[in-house]
Amino acid sequence: MTTGAIQIAALGRPLHPGMLYDCRNDGFIAGVTFWDAEDIEKNMSVHEQNQSKSHITASDSLSKKSSLLDVSASLKASFLAGLVEIGGSAKYLKDTVTTESQCRVTMHYSQKTVFKQLNMKNIGKVTYADVIKQGTATHVVTGVLYGVDTFMVFDQTVSQNEYKQDIQDKLNKIQCTFYGDVILKENPTTYLEAVKVYKDLPKLLEHRAQKAVPVTVWLYPLKYFDNKAAKLVQEISENLIIELDTILEDLQSATATVNELLQISLNIQATDIQDKLKTFQDMLRQYQITVQKNVSEIIPSIRNGKMDENKLVPILESHYNSPFTAKIMSKWLEKKRSELEVLRSYIDTFENQKNIQIVSPTQYNGLIFSPDNESVVAFVFTSLKYEEPYILYLTKCLNSKEFMNKKKFVEDEASTPWFLTPDISQTMRENYELFKQFSDANKEEEKSKFVITYISDLSHPGASIYLHREGKLVDSQYKPILKPDAPLILDIGSSSITLKLQASPASKPMRFRVEIKEKNGGQDWRIIDTQENQENWIISGLQPDTVYLLRYRAVDAGGVSEPSNDVTIHTKGLTTYKFLGIYILKWTVNTSYLVKKAQTFLLKNTQKSQTSHSALC
Repeated sequence: MTTGAIQIAALGRPLHPGMLYDCRNDGFIAGVTFWDAEDIEKNMSVHEQNQSKSHITASDSLSKKSSLLDVSASLKASFLAGLVEIGGSAKYLKDTVTTESQCRVTMHYSQKTVFKQLNMKNIGKVTYADVIKQGTATHVVTGVLYGVDTFMVFDQTVSQNEYKQDIQDKLNKIQCTFYGDVILKENPTTYLEAVKVYKDLPKLLEHRAQKAVPVTVWLYPLKYFDNKAAKLVQEISENLIIELDTILEDLQSATATVNELLQISLNIQATDIQDKLKTFQDMLRQYQITVQKNVSEIIPSIRNGKMDENKLVPILESHYNSPFTAKIMSKWLEKKRSELEVLRSYIDTFENQKNIQIVSPTQYNGLIFSPDNESVVAFVFTSLKYEEPYILYLTKCLNSKEFMNKKKFVEDEASTPWFLTPDISQTMRENYELFKQFSDANKEEEKSKFVITYISDLSHPGASIYLHREGKLVDSQYKPILKPDAPLILDIGSSSITLKLQASPASKPMRFRVEIKEKNGGQDWRIIDTQENQENWIISGLQPDTVYLLRYRAVDAGGVSEPSNDVTIHTKGLTTYKFLGIYILKWTVNTSYLVKKAQTFLLKNTQKSQTSHSALC
């Protein structure tokens, strides 16, 4: 190319020979050429190119993306500052992973087809010299390399506890996004579809050279035509561009982290944490826009010589004094992650219990007042709503006109978060065990609901068990009734037994529920509810000489306890006696009953004898 020319990536912009370009803001002037179309066509030399390359990368950094598209440091600075509007395959530059759990692989295919160049010696007089006087451009496009770039981006979101699965299932999970300078009949959406398209690209592009787009552009300074033309006086040092790149990459990384945490908080209905993360996300986005705006206002002035590049330094330094540094953001986000992981560690253990659901505070209110529910027992996380000094500081900084002069954020390290406090953790574990056992004992109770939710309650830090009955709060520190000791058997008969039922010393039952069934009968438990908390109870209607299994539960306003250990009972059998000329069935233990029957028999027979004697006389 001509001496003094600058080589830049087209990035999907319609840059063709003869067009005017402003290197100060990396923009082109649409609809205006330096020469008329006829002169351009006459002095154009065309050379066919036959170059292609492919590349696969697992990196999602802007540096790697810029390398694949041959983006220079200067153009990269303009892109980072938001000065450049990109299109076509270059949109790949803006496609970043949205969460930390997103795995990404990118396949790049590039083909160069035609190189067009203006003959500067023969092109002759400038047709539109007024452009130089206007000072709206610094360069003219004198050479363009045409071709196509395609990017196939494969994304897969991997869960933290993902197990090994069939390879076909994994391939079907991968999402594909296509960025290209060619139009496909149908965009691939799966891994296998994308691989097929990727293999067919060389054939697809073989007959489409005329549809190639600008890939690389050469710019010639206008000052060589007229010394009064606007000039690119100086470029920004590469080390400052690298620093700006690092800052924006850190902000993007924090964005990916907060997106992932937001998804976790949404999945477990932790609305208090979700609100904090959304607030942080909004302020992070606002801060990123502010940084880009400040940089975009300075870059053109540095390039045209009106400002020294050192003017960029205070903007970069102010970032490192702000609460948006990678270290500070990472520390706060990791605390949020730890808090969510503690919550999730409890919630995940209930995954297989179908009678327990996770609900938001709003949904919880709906369950409490539903006429279908007699009682609602909730495992409540109580400590999620608390003041966040970091969020408050971010708000002050963003609302301050003297943002750059704010003191660096210093966190109070003395206070321990609720989820890392041993005493609170111990209480949570105890309540968790009680709730888990109680919910399992009541899984068949249709009128009782068991939920996990979040209610701010400073008096019961960590977690507590709430009991609502018929819409009213019965207890915000409910202790579910405990499994009772095995029943004491006071008496065993042929058709009945007498029990002594006794609740755990820590429980105050309203009544008991006795459950009995034949050991070898295979039938369901027969359920008998006692009156209030009566301890001695007789079960009648049993079969003689039969083995039974017996257990019982304590009952209170929240539901029933776990059943006591089973007790095996063998009822008494029947004994037959011949007495006074008849067979009498005697219940082995019911002697009073036998005596009464015998007395009745004797009385009747005595009366008959007396009647017969009177008749004879």
